[in-house]
Amino acid sequence: MIAGDLADEVLQLLASIGGTDEVLTNLDLPLYDYQVLDSMSTVQLILMIEEKSGLKISPAEFERECWRTPRAVIADLQQRMRM
Repeated sequence: MIAGDLADEVLQLLASIGGTDEVLTNLDLPLYDYQVLDSMSTVQLILMIEEKSGLKISPAEFERECWRTPRAVIADLQQRMRM
């Protein structure tokens, strides 16, 4: 998956899981503060990302602060793909 495709796919997944299209237009939306994501939806997002991209994300490696906004989620995933 290339960077632009990854970003688009992540935003679509966030919109679907979080139930709001605001993530598509506001990349700095505080996902946990606005309850777009919680513990269960984060796990769901991780599983969907793994399914779509093949990128494995261990819950032990997950840091909530790294996924505080849509922009941060995309940046974290791009970083993981470079590893």
